[in-house]
Amino acid sequence: MPSSMCPICGKPYSGASCPRCKRVSRSSRSHSKRSQSQEKARKQANPWRSEYSRKEYKTARQIAIQRTSGRCAACGKSCATKRGSVWILNGGGVHHIRPLSQGGGNGAANLVLLCVSCHNRIDAARRAADRR
Repeated sequence: MPSSMCPICGKPYSGASCPRCKRVSRSSRSHSKRSQSQEKARKQANPWRSEYSRKEYKTARQIAIQRTSGRCAACGKSCATKRGSVWILNGGGVHHIRPLSQGGGNGAANLVLLCVSCHNRIDAARRAADRR
């Protein structure tokens, strides 16, 4: 039984990496673990991160993905597939139109599906504007 979906090719695979793409799964990547004090400091600096695990946010994400039928809102590239009644991201992410750090919310109206390249471009422009 497949354990993961490859974020590159979008096909299911078992084991640590996709045999087609040779991509290592997230769970087996060798990231250094944060210490408890580092994790506590991260939660204090970014209190909105706890919202991502709530049911309301997960539902709003699905609505945002459904709104564009799994396609990037900026360029139209397919970046999510529907499996049963749930949308699975493969090459995209749900973007906050107004960031949580600037008072935006996690409602479906503030979320939009973007492919990785469009998300990076918009996020870089936002960060550059914040530095000014």
